[in-house]
Amino acid sequence: MAKMIARCFSLIMFILIFCQAGAQENTDVIKMLAVHEKFHPVVSVERRDAYFNIYAMVLLPVPPCQAYALLTDYASLPGYIPGMLKVSFERLSDSMVKIRQVGEAKLLLFSVKVELLLEMEEIPNQRILFKLIEGDLEAYSGEWRLQEVSEGTKLFYSAALIFDQYVPTFWGRSMLEDEVSKRFEAVVKEAKARKSRVYPQCVVKR
Repeated sequence: MAKMIARCFSLIMFILIFCQAGAQENTDVIKMLAVHEKFHPVVSVERRDAYFNIYAMVLLPVPPCQAYALLTDYASLPGYIPGMLKVSFERLSDSMVKIRQVGEAKLLLFSVKVELLLEMEEIPNQRILFKLIEGDLEAYSGEWRLQEVSEGTKLFYSAALIFDQYVPTFWGRSMLEDEVSKRFEAVVKEAKARKSRVYPQCVVKR
């Protein structure tokens, strides 16, 4: 039982890797954006049959072009995402990328490494979609979506996943909500740190 818990916990560390799911944003989560603390993530997790459906959103203090540049800087992920050890990627075309990620999670006395291979589809400054090719989940797909607002960028995340072994609903929901929140907070912190950077692709030509 302890081994199963450690393994499940380690898989949770990777639900924030860029994706496209068939699910739409949870309307209750969207409504919450108006009342939650600025730049603090809102996360909701639902269980439907074998799937855990995750919906999240946060406000980033940068325009969509800079937010997109951050999200597609895959090599930098180990530098600010907790538990991420290694990322390698292969660009297949201007809009398609394969990414292999290796990470580590710790729970009590256990430490487990997890590996995922994802196929990404990039739509500049608008969306980043993904699907699982192989790895330590039975199924995993989702999306990031960017929306320009006066304060910067609303970043929406939706994903659907199936663990490769049974996880109780209450435990799975609680852990996923906690882990997604932590990783969104890391993205917000990194966006603030990079706010003053100059991105050539984001300069408006006159």
